[in-house]
Amino acid sequence: MEKNVIQKLWNLPSELEHREKIEELEKEFLKGSFTENPEDIEVEYKDGERQVLYPSMSKYNHYFSDGLYVREMFLEAGVFAFTLIHKTQNPLFVLKGIMWCTSEDGLQKLVAPTFILTEPGTKRMCWVPEETVIVNVHPNPDGITDLKEMEKKIYACTTEQYDEKLEQNAWIMFEHSEYYKKNKNENEN
Repeated sequence: MEKNVIQKLWNLPSELEHREKIEELEKEFLKGSFTENPEDIEVEYKDGERQVLYPSMSKYNHYFSDGLYVREMFLEAGVFAFTLIHKTQNPLFVLKGIMWCTSEDGLQKLVAPTFILTEPGTKRMCWVPEETVIVNVHPNPDGITDLKEMEKKIYACTTEQYDEKLEQNAWIMFEHSEYYKKNKNENEN
């Protein structure tokens, strides 16, 4: 798969919202609609798509602490994937390599080192043209160390598992100078 293929998929005409468009593309991809040899598509499932799957094409490390869960993912070159639906906001760091992914604004090229902020409800279509390392950091206020329990809190495998009432667009960014001014003004009052 090349960047222009993921671009072509993303640019297919659609009236659907971002996540619904991703889910529709995922269904068509799994049917083999976008390849000359549908039998070449390797698909892995877990529990009928009701549980998180860590594909065999990738390696993972999981780190737990009071307050945080960190998932480190090592991807081989050429991986094409659809993500789960994120239930929480979290940062995603690309530490090595390149990842092309869809967003509300279109197709993004993430070149290491970089990061993006993920909103609840996010589902992406991604392509990794070279060996890549990605780290997701999730809130873990209860200090959960059971991976299955943690996954239930932070991911939904299907739209039915996702609660639309989760707060959206909660990220606030202050540049350092603005933050300093804000704190200074608060301390003077």
